[in-house]
Amino acid sequence: MITLDTAIARSILDRLFLRAETEIFVEVDNLLAEHKESLDSIFESKTQSYREVLLGCALVRLMNPDVNIRSPYAKQGDNAFNGRTLDEKVVNPFFQANLIPCSKGPYLATFRRNVKLTEETAEGLRDKPGYFSMLALLNAVEECDSDKESEFFIICLLKRFIVLRDASRIPLARITRMSVEQYDELLTKLLRCPSGGLLPVLLTVAFFRTLNSHYNLHWEVEYQGINVADQATGAAGDVTVKLGEKIVLAIEVTERQIDRDRIVSTFNTKIVNSDVKEYLFVYTVTEPNESARQAARNLFSQGYDINFASVTGLIINAFHTLPSFARKRFTVEMIRLLDTMEIPASVKMIWNDCVTSIVEI
Repeated sequence: MITLDTAIARSILDRLFLRAETEIFVEVDNLLAEHKESLDSIFESKTQSYREVLLGCALVRLMNPDVNIRSPYAKQGDNAFNGRTLDEKVVNPFFQANLIPCSKGPYLATFRRNVKLTEETAEGLRDKPGYFSMLALLNAVEECDSDKESEFFIICLLKRFIVLRDASRIPLARITRMSVEQYDELLTKLLRCPSGGLLPVLLTVAFFRTLNSHYNLHWEVEYQGINVADQATGAAGDVTVKLGEKIVLAIEVTERQIDRDRIVSTFNTKIVNSDVKEYLFVYTVTEPNESARQAARNLFSQGYDINFASVTGLIINAFHTLPSFARKRFTVEMIRLLDTMEIPASVKMIWNDCVTSIVEI
């Protein structure tokens, strides 16, 4: 494996980003036009990993042309590189610092298990056209014959990231006051909108952070992205409530019906591995079937407390017993979660549309 200096890599990105923001290049404009179809494909794709990995590969190519940018894992040969390390120490922090929408890590979300960036990898991916567009752009990266050409290509990518960032800056509708009935209506509307499972997770996180603040419980309520596999990160669930290092409650948020197989799989892969005694399945609409409930009863007798709750029921039932300022706190938590660059603009628009349909802003 070829090792890269991450400090130098970050300084290169920062320098080229400044040029992308302030300078005009005929060469870059030509690249934007020449590769417009492929660039449109990966920058419009819901799989953020494609464009994030592409930027990392272009950066690697500039730093060391001897690296095989199709081999982003150390075990893939002497000329391979560590793509995950590059992303975690350079590319992702760069995105965060410059308020560019990004995932929590492409090598956790999409390109796991020692895969190579070749056509064969497409079989396990959802957005195959987007992936093939990424491969076409990797070809263009490999065809760069000089540092200057490689820099122009990176600047070309950065200009598209700037467009993406500017498009995602959507002011969120702020609510000053809502009744429990209005919240019930709002949650129902939000959960009817397709968000790739993101909105149910955010609502759940906001609720538990509200409880934490209201009762001063000293919890840490953590969550991970929808496209990040729990097993890849070692997380016990989509949402994890901790007190220090101890897991108080692990939560799986789902839009699919929960059955016995789901309970057994979760028990074997998450509950046992993380030694979680309290586990909550939060569902959107479809209730767990009887086989799931029976499996939960069986595990209860073995010392594991597994429960089920709908997103709306969980939140609204608590709102009936909490004071009105706790509801305001929930709104603040929800806005805080939504008002980050990693949340897609489409999800922010769903929030705005649902809020404005219920209350007058």
